[in-house]
Amino acid sequence: MPTNRWLQEARKDHYRRRAREEGYRSRAAYKFLEAQRKYRLVKRGDIIVDLGAWPGGISQALARIVGSEGLVIAVDRRKFKKFDERNIITLQLDILEDDVVSEIKKILDGKLADFLVSDASPSFSGIRDVDVLRQIELTERSHEIAKELVKRGGSVMLKALECGELRELERELKREFKIVKRFIPKATRKSSSELYLIGIGKLV
Repeated sequence: MPTNRWLQEARKDHYRRRAREEGYRSRAAYKFLEAQRKYRLVKRGDIIVDLGAWPGGISQALARIVGSEGLVIAVDRRKFKKFDERNIITLQLDILEDDVVSEIKKILDGKLADFLVSDASPSFSGIRDVDVLRQIELTERSHEIAKELVKRGGSVMLKALECGELRELERELKREFKIVKRFIPKATRKSSSELYLIGIGKLV
């Protein structure tokens, strides 16, 4: 259960208030939007895969950018509330257990995605070593999915926590993308140690 301190901080949370005012389901939308302003990751008409997408703030931000010509496939093991945005398709799948690639390929119908974002997080235990391992498992799995679904020239944005395995993943991304950046959005909570690995311009 959330503590009183957490609830007080949430009420003061600028991004949480802004999300309500601008119609986003979560503050996570602003993490992506900041990356978009900085790196121009997506454009109108793009096909997007959003992993760990619940409750859907990032998917909404993406849907507004890609427009009616584009498509956002939002994936999470939790069930989504129905979106008003007609260019969002939802899949209730666990990226660690289900055959996410084949299910998304059914929707893509022979096409590949222009961009894959993963905001997937584990249920945190409060034990840092355990939580870091759970997070890197999700980050690495998201990377595996991206290798199969993102087209040449496409980009990725993967949530992570700092650890030794992450540095190895970063080296792998540098072999696969023209540009690789570490990105910490301003909308990230001050108490969080999360970051994103961004790969731009898939080489193969």
